[in-house]
Formats: sequence, structure tokens, C-alpha cells
Amino acid sequence: MKQVSLIINIILLFAVGFLYYKHYSQEEEVVIPVSGQAAASRIVFVNSDSLMESYSLFKAMQDRMEKKRDSLDQLLTSRGNALEREIKDYQSKAEGMSAGERQLREESLMRKQQALMEDRDNLLDKLKNEEAALTDTLHADLMNYLKVFNKGHQYDFILGYSRGGGILLASDSLDVTKQVLRGLNKN
Repeated sequence: MKQVSLIINIILLFAVGFLYYKHYSQEEEVVIPVSGQAAASRIVFVNSDSLMESYSLFKAMQDRMEKKRDSLDQLLTSRGNALEREIKDYQSKAEGMSAGERQLREESLMRKQQALMEDRDNLLDKLKNEEAALTDTLHADLMNYLKVFNKGHQYDFILGYSRGGGILLASDSLDVTKQVLRGLNKN
């Protein structure tokens, strides 16, 4: 359990170090030119779905979180199986035990089960908090880049389009997703 916490903390330390390095090592911001009707418009949009599919930092973070989820699932499954084997062992030997021994053993098994449930809840909370922190990091990274991107274009609005979202229809000529993706992945 302590090893999982240590591993999660080490990964978070590397992520913070990477983001610190990325933020302070940028030399000069590159403005990606926009052409066509989007260049003349004061309102453009970014397709959020396409952005997340092609944004390399998002994909890397998503893969890392998936591996953590799988690792956590394996850990909890193995601990659950060990407890289950212990319970079956107790059930097979319970007839030969005295009432006091059975009571002590049952209390011990119940404590172990409660500890397992608490550990599971704590680990899932940590994972949820880490996912929220990564989401905040991605959002901040996107917003920072969009501010830089907009300095060169002076749009009044850069809207986020996603399927089922608030924007029902938008002209493809106002889509600046490719330019934003190029800049984000370049950084």
C-alpha cells in the first residue's frame, strides 16, 4: 500500500517537474497563421473532440492514467482474492475450532475486509483527485496557449465545439482546430 502511494507521488513529482520545465523553458511563442474566412472573422471555434483525439499531451496523460487504473485494479483484485482464500480456509477449518477461536478469527477477517474496503476507497479517491489535477493541468495548458494564439489574431471569441454541446452548427471555415493543435503539440 505504501509502495502504491510512493509510486503515485513519484509520478506526480515528475509531472510537476515536466510542466515546470515546459512552462519556463519556452523561448519564443510561434503564431500559426490562419487563412480563409476564419482570418476575417472575429469568432472562431476549436473542435474539442478532435483536439483531445490529437493532442499528444492529453493522449500521454490518458495512457498513464489507464495504466494506473489497471495497476490499481490488479492490486485490489489480488488483495481481494487473498482475503477470499483466507475466508475459505477459515470456513473449512471452522468446525474443528472452539467458539472463542471462531469468534477471534471472524473478527480478524472482518477487520481485514474493512481495511481492504477503506484502502480501496482511499486509492480510488487518490486516483480521482489525480485525474482532476491532470484535467486542470490540461485545461490550463490549453487556455495559456489559446491566449498566445489569440495575440496574433485578435479574435473576440474562440468557442469550443463538441458533439452534443451548446454550438449546434458551425461553418468549417471558422474551424481553427488544426492550427491550435499544431501549436499545442509543437509546445
